[in-house]
Amino acid sequence: MGTIVVGTDGSESSNSAVAEAVDLARRLDAKLIVAAVRPALPDYLGEPLYQERLSDELARARRALDEARTLVERSGLEAEYELLEGDPAKELAKLAEARDADLVVVGTRGIGAVAGDLLGSVSAGVVRRSHRPVVVVREPAERAREEAAERQAEQSLGSAPA
Repeated sequence: MGTIVVGTDGSESSNSAVAEAVDLARRLDAKLIVAAVRPALPDYLGEPLYQERLSDELARARRALDEARTLVERSGLEAEYELLEGDPAKELAKLAEARDADLVVVGTRGIGAVAGDLLGSVSAGVVRRSHRPVVVVREPAERAREEAAERQAEQSLGSAPA
């Protein structure tokens, strides 16, 4: 395999995605590209609010890349790092296309189908937009909640009268 692109925003779910991408890159001997996307800011904000928001968004994106860099370096791998601007789903899909990536890895916050439909979700957006295979990594807390709910449902079914 050649190249894996992973998106990060510094959240627990994106850190899980970075960890998964690192594992995949190691096992598949692939090049790793880590990307953070900061939103484009509207021009109408005016000064000094525009500069303040820009500084905040750049700092947030840089922190996300620094956290990812720590995870990558701890694994002994090397990676490239990209700081992009725009819609995260669109920019990650564009980066994967431009870099001829073989795989895109993103995290999901597990906000649920209704909230995801209303708010949109980066992971769903990448899946829709990307012409590359996409791996969506659920955060550990979400997996634990789902597994606990499944165990509870199984126990309820097991104790129901026949």
